[in-house]
Amino acid sequence: MEDYFFKITGKKVSLTVPQKGGKKDLLELLRQNLEINAKVGNAVLYELQNNLNLPQLPKVIEMFDISHTGGTEIVASMVQFTNGQSNKSNYRKFKMKTVKDNDDFASMREVVFRRYSGLLKDKKPLPDLIIVDGGRGQLSSALSVLRDLGVTTPLIALAKKEEEIYTVGRRFPVRLKKTSESLKLIQRVRDEAHRFAITFHRQRRSKKLLKKLQN
Repeated sequence: MEDYFFKITGKKVSLTVPQKGGKKDLLELLRQNLEINAKVGNAVLYELQNNLNLPQLPKVIEMFDISHTGGTEIVASMVQFTNGQSNKSNYRKFKMKTVKDNDDFASMREVVFRRYSGLLKDKKPLPDLIIVDGGRGQLSSALSVLRDLGVTTPLIALAKKEEEIYTVGRRFPVRLKKTSESLKLIQRVRDEAHRFAITFHRQRRSKKLLKKLQN
């Protein structure tokens, strides 16, 4: 249960276990609710696996989003969801090192390379599904890097306008029903990646503005 709260909050939580009384009953109710949530979460993951023909259950999902204003202060975010829940301890922020202009494709290539070359170097596990914000161009950009690295993790792109899902090897995008729980999951992942990227971008922009005012 401590691991569950750590995945949700990103903070270490210590729990004391009551042996009797009302607190014990409350803890048992909490345990039962967590089991129910886990079963519901797995059902959504199985649905997503089936809808996208994934080779394994997408227990760990990572998503990338690029943020900038007119090509300035370009940053990127990566969020991770584990068993359908945000895993804030594994969120990452990126400042562009090689991209100076308004080039979302180059930015996507840079951050995907930095993330997964780092995991491979440190011999850390790869996610079960990688998502990039955007369309076929972003998908192709990320795919070229993953292939160079020898990473075979399934990759998709989510285009916000029509909520179309672009997949590798398919000519036309996948369109899930708006009521689909698996679509709602990847929308939540996308919205969180966007929020995280926008927040970081605004922090960078405000810091730059403050520095100008001080000078």
